[in-house]
Amino acid sequence: MNLHILSLEGQFYLVEAVDENGRELLTDRKDRPHRFHCLEEIRDHFHSHKLEEVWLEQLTPYEEMCGLEDETSPLRVQLHW
Repeated sequence: MNLHILSLEGQFYLVEAVDENGRELLTDRKDRPHRFHCLEEIRDHFHSHKLEEVWLEQLTPYEEMCGLEDETSPLRVQLHW
């Protein structure tokens, strides 16, 4: 299983699990996106899973807010857990 961690404004993270069946956003008991407050919290949550790759993706609206075209792709960094 791979993880894609989405870092969003407001200092929280969403996690998508990726496997041979596709991508699935991790949700809570009420079927809402599960919010994490830090990367350590995510690592602790998945400590018993075998993770092949973990990617952190930073999405930013700043170019659009400054009137620039949003031609940049998100910053992606592989985490080695």
